[in-house]
Parts: sequence; C-alpha cells; structure tokens
Amino acid sequence: MLNLDGFKIDFEQGQLRYRLKKLQGRNELIAKAIGWKKGIPFEVLDATAGLGREAFLLAALGCKVTMTERHPVIAALLQDALNSAKLNNTLLPIIDRMALFAVCAIQYLQANPNYLPDVIYCDPMFPLRTKTALVKKELQMLQHIVGTDSDAEKLVAIALARAQKRVVVKRPLNGDILYSTPTMSFKARSHRFDIYITLTHKHNLL
Repeated sequence: MLNLDGFKIDFEQGQLRYRLKKLQGRNELIAKAIGWKKGIPFEVLDATAGLGREAFLLAALGCKVTMTERHPVIAALLQDALNSAKLNNTLLPIIDRMALFAVCAIQYLQANPNYLPDVIYCDPMFPLRTKTALVKKELQMLQHIVGTDSDAEKLVAIALARAQKRVVVKRPLNGDILYSTPTMSFKARSHRFDIYITLTHKHNLL
C-alpha cells in the first residue's frame, strides 16, 4: 500500500471500520445532510474527496459516489486504498459504488456538462484547532500536503448550478458561512453541514 511517511488511507480498519459497523442510516448526520432516504437511488459527487471517509460511508448507505481529488499524491493514496478494499469481499459491494477521478472538481464539472448528480458534497480544507485525536493528526497531515482550498467559493457556486437536489458544505462548527446563507444547517460537536437546496429541486417541489 502506498504511504507517505507512514500516512496512508485504509478502508479496512481503524475508526472508519468502526463507523461502518455502527452505521445507522438516517440517524447519520451526513445522511440527513444529503437528504438520504432508504431505497431511493442517490448519486453524489464528493467534490473534495480527501481521505474518502464521507464517500465511503455514503456508498455504504447505498449511494453511487463519484469522487474528485485534485492533489496527485492524495488521489494515488485514495486509489490504492480502493484497490486494496476491493480484495475484501465484505467491502467490495461498497467500493463498487465508488469511482475516483484525479482531477479538480471544477474542471471535472466543466468538462462534463451533462453530469447532473443529485447532491454535490464539498469539504474544503479549513484550519484545524486541536492536535490531540488521531483523526486530527491525520487531517493535519492532509492539510500539510494539500494546503488550503482558495477556490472553494467558486466550487460551491458551480455546484449550485449543477446539483439536482442540494449542495452540502462541511464547515467548522463556529466557522464563517462559506458562500451565502444556507437553506438549513446540521450541527455536530466540531463541525456543521450547511445545506443549500437547489433551484432545480425547489421547482420540482412546486
């Protein structure tokens, strides 16, 4: 498995495997954020795939997830983790619902004008305030490699024009609103999900 000074992505063990075992459908905050409903097909673009954790959990719920990751090292680590997980018969059905493209999400959307996912999920890199938990150490490494997402507002603007149902933006719990006033927000202990219901979906509800 590819690694960078011990840094790796692994879907087969650790906290992610624990979360998979405890996955509770609509009780999962991210499931509520994307508007997931059991039995209804959902296609999600994870525009900032990173470690692939949210994409993995969404695929475990049954969503078809397209991931874009523009940093070549992170994309290579993520692809390697996907390839390894495919060898696990338990994880194979989940991994088969995940597809990775090593490209910037903005470029991907511009190059594929007919691609209209139900939900676009954006988790732009933001400063980390704690250095205690293992997960935070991994995210610190990710931030060190990737840097900041200076074009995050542009990504959200494009996403709002393409997502058929909603755009979900992950933010620090007390962080500034990234783009504009969201339709609603769901809060966790250290972060929140800002949800933007798109015009396409609003029209369909009329």
